[in-house]
Amino acid sequence: MTEITPAASIAETLISARLLMLQSKRLILATLERRMRQRPLDELRGRVEEMRMETESAQHGYSTSMLRWGSPETPDYWPVAYRRLVEMAERLSAKLRRSAPDLPPAERYQLAAEVEMLEVLVDGWRDSIRASMASVA
Repeated sequence: MTEITPAASIAETLISARLLMLQSKRLILATLERRMRQRPLDELRGRVEEMRMETESAQHGYSTSMLRWGSPETPDYWPVAYRRLVEMAERLSAKLRRSAPDLPPAERYQLAAEVEMLEVLVDGWRDSIRASMASVA
């Protein structure tokens, strides 16, 4: 039988709290979006946008906590890790594509090949996310 250390217990509690906050924000957002579809009001539009930002912030907080204090041995860890890899790779890919026109043709070709390889990796990570989520569900 393994003993849970106080640090592990605190980490698990923090991760659980962040996950509950994220789930609450998602539920509120879904409710607001449904209400806005039924009655599109300007005041609801603003509230939906605000809740989207809060939900993104909650997602970031949960992901950061999971990656910092979570265990790779738990099934919840890997979808978060792959999602973070995908986000970083997409930002890098966009940055590289923006810089391509400023390069000479030979370097532009090399950069295009590297961006394409990065996008292949991202597709693989997305597949891993789906597989991880399917195994948890």
